[in-house]
Amino acid sequence: MKEPHHQRKVGYGMIMVAASLALIGIIQLWIGPDVLFGDDIQRQQIEVFESCEANGFQAPECAKWLDEMQLQECRENKDVESSECYKYRNWVISDQELEEILENAKNNE
Repeated sequence: MKEPHHQRKVGYGMIMVAASLALIGIIQLWIGPDVLFGDDIQRQQIEVFESCEANGFQAPECAKWLDEMQLQECRENKDVESSECYKYRNWVISDQELEEILENAKNNE
């Protein structure tokens, strides 16, 4: 029977677990008093989106929503050939393939 020599790997694993638990504790101490931390972040993002929408998405920080709106439009139209939708081609094709898989699954049942 071979003698296992995995003590070093186990030791490194224990160090990583201890470090991650310590990091979680530090984050909890940092966020702990603010129980609505995530809610505050979401409200800030909603305010930014509403200000972008009011300005017609002209500001530079509004570009991420323009991309998302263009992607949604390409998905709805199932457009993979136009120059506006070429960048999102892989996502549109994968959505179409998923729809086909779901249709086939329904038909087979």
